[in-house]
Amino acid sequence: MNYNRFFYSGMVLLISLTGLKAQTKLLSETPHSGEVFHYQIQSEVNGKIQIIKDGKKNPSAIQATNNHEFDEIILQEGNEGIRKSARYYRTAKSKSDMGGQLRSRELRKDRSFIVAQKNNSELLTYSPSGPLMRSEVELTAEHFDTLIFCGIMPGKEVAVGNSWKISNNVAQGLCQFEGLIKQDISVTFQEIKEGKAILKISGTASGIDLGAMAKLTVQGIASFDLLKNRLMRLEWQQKDERDQGPASPASEVEVKTIVTRQLLSETPKELDKVALTAIPSEEQPNELLKQLLFKDKQGRYQLLHAREWQLVGQTDTHAILRLLERGDFIAQASLTWWKKYPAGQHIPVEEFKKQIAINPPWDMEEIIEAGEIPSDHGRWIYRIVARGSIDGLKVVQNIYAIAGPKGDHLIVTVTMKSANAVKINTRDLSLVTSIEFKDQ
Repeated sequence: MNYNRFFYSGMVLLISLTGLKAQTKLLSETPHSGEVFHYQIQSEVNGKIQIIKDGKKNPSAIQATNNHEFDEIILQEGNEGIRKSARYYRTAKSKSDMGGQLRSRELRKDRSFIVAQKNNSELLTYSPSGPLMRSEVELTAEHFDTLIFCGIMPGKEVAVGNSWKISNNVAQGLCQFEGLIKQDISVTFQEIKEGKAILKISGTASGIDLGAMAKLTVQGIASFDLLKNRLMRLEWQQKDERDQGPASPASEVEVKTIVTRQLLSETPKELDKVALTAIPSEEQPNELLKQLLFKDKQGRYQLLHAREWQLVGQTDTHAILRLLERGDFIAQASLTWWKKYPAGQHIPVEEFKKQIAINPPWDMEEIIEAGEIPSDHGRWIYRIVARGSIDGLKVVQNIYAIAGPKGDHLIVTVTMKSANAVKINTRDLSLVTSIEFKDQ
């Protein structure tokens, strides 16, 4: 036996093992209450949406840019990331072009202070200053999820070249699914570069969002500072295919998001102890802060509604809201601006009944219930509950006439399958009684 060769081979093996051991690093970041981070998040969306109408697909190109800059203080740690935080948004805006229809959204200045918290896997954002609008929920809850941001880390010693799969909870949060079906998103410790661990992310995931199936293909690169033990930067790209749902069109888009974060040495005044006293002390905020504010395009009326109601269409004279419960379509509320009567007067009941009976494609069979609903602020509300059919489908409609003290009128028609009449309970009544007319 050539002992010299055996000896040198052993030395080579020892050197190789030593080299590998040197490349093993602790990739773990544990959030702590009181820590404050500064975030910048930019994303670009490109693709197309397809609205299916009468069995035909109507494609439209979509482009969008989203910009967010905010400070975030950790209030409670969670099992996988952060349970609760407070944010102060310095920028939160979005611009989109959907088939030539331009739209801009921006967070109101008096809603810049936002609380974000996880209720199981569901993310809730609200402002202690008052109800948000739907667009403001989209701006604060639908950018990259910073509460679960560090969940891509393995939380242990890992060698260069090793891979691990992220948990289902983290995948659901990063993909923004209401419900996760399956996922195989993995992270690989690719290399060490300039004191930073470079992590490669890839995989697929499928889930349910707004009652529709969504399939994602994900690629990304993250940078973890080995000296500071902080995840500092992430580039996240996804190809997104979604079926048409009860509150959203079918779509095929590509999204590119860049997240940068920095640990702040001092707490900004907008998130200091005085500012935090505005946050409700209870585990959950009151129902008013959870509700959303809807405003008529012409500024003639506004109302508050539960978040389960999704706005799916709005014109100068109509607005359509759909009630979803865990992705299931429960009911639709159509709000129609009606002709004005003299101050202090309202539509005669018999005329109201006549109008709802001759409203195609609604074929009314019988009125089940009719009568006034107690109201305040000089409003008059009359409700008719009727049974009938629309295009052969058996439905129940709760139809409301709402009159303001100055003669303004709004007709609200809530349509549902007969089986859903019990599920809706009083949620349509809560929506109607919250209506306020301009200068009411």
